[in-house]
Amino acid sequence: MLHRDPPAHNERPSPGSVPSMPIRYLDPIRPVAASGLYSEPNHPMREVTRSVALDADWAPERSQSVRGLFDGLASEWTESRDSPERILPLVDALGRGFVEGRTALEAGAGTCLFTRELCARFDLVVAMDLSLAMLSHAVTTEAPLLNADASRLPFPDDVADVIVLVNMLLFPSEVERCLSPTGAVVWVSSRAEGTPIHLSAEEVEAAMSTTATGRWTGLASRAGTGSWCVLRRE
Repeated sequence: MLHRDPPAHNERPSPGSVPSMPIRYLDPIRPVAASGLYSEPNHPMREVTRSVALDADWAPERSQSVRGLFDGLASEWTESRDSPERILPLVDALGRGFVEGRTALEAGAGTCLFTRELCARFDLVVAMDLSLAMLSHAVTTEAPLLNADASRLPFPDDVADVIVLVNMLLFPSEVERCLSPTGAVVWVSSRAEGTPIHLSAEEVEAAMSTTATGRWTGLASRAGTGSWCVLRRE
């Protein structure tokens, strides 16, 4: 079983303790280089990820294309990706990122491989995905499943204590709208820079800082083959 608690030597930073640096990096945990699978720099999802997060470029045609891509991968998704090592970056983010609360929204849940960990930590977890085929192969029944487009989240304002995005596109304005004022955004790339849907911590911070809230700050690190950042409103 993976250790859930943050290492004792990492104390929670006080608000405003590092005002000049939006992202504070922590030491890596059990870093392992990922294989080259899916990691080509010109993967078509790379440009989609950046344009969606930084330019709000999400037309109906793009939504349909991405849905079709993941519908086609749904039947083999769990078999090829379900491993303890793959979940380590999320566990590390929740622990050393000091992520707490009662309600969590997981956008881009896929077949819910990470949802199981969230259900062990939060009172209510809603797992949503654009691909109904992905959700039809969900590996857990602990969380309500929702087939929806994350560019228009079907939730009221300030509803979630935590919004979790693992290998997921970032829609900054909707994340900002649905997150509680003291809530946390958890961004995880299970294969770090090798993840097809990938943004650096700085890019996530830059995208979130274009929202009505303004500046966001947070923590970031690497764990296993992956990377993560946890951001909060400043």
